[in-house]
Amino acid sequence: ISEDIDDRIDLGPAWVWPQFQPRLSQLLGELKIDLFEQYTQGRMLYEQSSQNIQSHTGPSSHSQSYRISGGAEKLTGALTRRLNDASIFTGTPVSAINQSTLNILTTQNKQHLTFTADHIILALPPRITLQTIKFTPPLSNDIVQLWKDTPTWMAGHCKLVFIYNSPFWRKQNLSGEVFSHQGPLSEIYDGSPDHKKQHTPYFALTAFVGLNAAQRKSITSEDLIKQSMQQLHRLFGDESQNVIDIQTRDWSEDPNTCSSIDLHGVPQHPQYPEDMPRFLNNKKIILAGTELARENGGYLEGALESADEAISILTD
Repeated sequence: ISEDIDDRIDLGPAWVWPQFQPRLSQLLGELKIDLFEQYTQGRMLYEQSSQNIQSHTGPSSHSQSYRISGGAEKLTGALTRRLNDASIFTGTPVSAINQSTLNILTTQNKQHLTFTADHIILALPPRITLQTIKFTPPLSNDIVQLWKDTPTWMAGHCKLVFIYNSPFWRKQNLSGEVFSHQGPLSEIYDGSPDHKKQHTPYFALTAFVGLNAAQRKSITSEDLIKQSMQQLHRLFGDESQNVIDIQTRDWSEDPNTCSSIDLHGVPQHPQYPEDMPRFLNNKKIILAGTELARENGGYLEGALESADEAISILTD
């Protein structure tokens, strides 16, 4: 959408709750990355059916929600710049780990590379680890079952972002927030960049698709966008059709995010097991990632929480 890192839009995790996420708030402060409040001014819309659309005033479900100015990539970029380039291997997926020797088999440009580690920290979702990495000797049946039972939150979801030159919904005294039982978009919110900046190059409505991964495969992407545009017209009128770009991200199609089990999705935020083992092989292999967080599983805060615990195990 924009080459400017400060103008990008999140197609993955977007919201931050500083009052509940102290680690993330502290890290953003250290990196001098700003937050801005989610736009919630105006009325919300509820679509019970295509013939029954109601507007309401009142507390937004996104009140006290914030987003990262410049998007989550601003955070990952700042963290990457802290690291030595020689220590980062991109495009080098791990395919096998020997638990006895700590040899790590990877592939880079179709060539096999083997690394030997003193310790390994796995920051993948457990289901992705099972699906992509072969362990020798094999993992125990108990560990395999635990990892299979650990969902990757939001892995099977799809997001659409509709880009506009102006925030016409705000002029209608609408917040952009929509909840719909009709669909295909089940939830919509104002996904515009930081509106406090002097120059906002575009505005956006960001939407979650209400169809699950299997249902989405039954229609073409063109049909999904066509039906979504029809829904926006029902909700917001003619101006909603003046879209200048549409960005789509179906996370169920990303093999590094969504496992075959995650395609079925979960109806609500999962409760991650507190008794999940945090290490294997006498602490030589340590588990991290937001799914391993004891209190904030599935959130950005959970990634930092599990990282803290992984470092504690490593240095114990």
